Amino acid sequence: MRNTVLLKERKGQVSLDKFSGEWVALIENKVIAHSKTLEVLMKGIEKYPLKKKPSVLLVPRKEECPYILTNVYNQFCRKS
Repeated sequence: MRNTVLLKERKGQVSLDKFSGEWVALIENKVIAHSKTLEVLMKGIEKYPLKKKPSVLLVPRKEECPYILTNVYNQFCRKS
């Protein structure tokens, strides 16, 4: 059986298999950006005016065990 990475939300689920080992930014059920590094992802997100804060997470590699995902957006996008 293939190891599948899914993010379950109230409105359904999102398959994140193709983003294995990458940082991903999501708003609702849509991936809005992805990158190999968090720094590049956050710089890319900052270029666009967003109405909602995205959830940012590192998608585990297929060989890794599942772990708890956390939102790191506020750590990098604080307005001074």
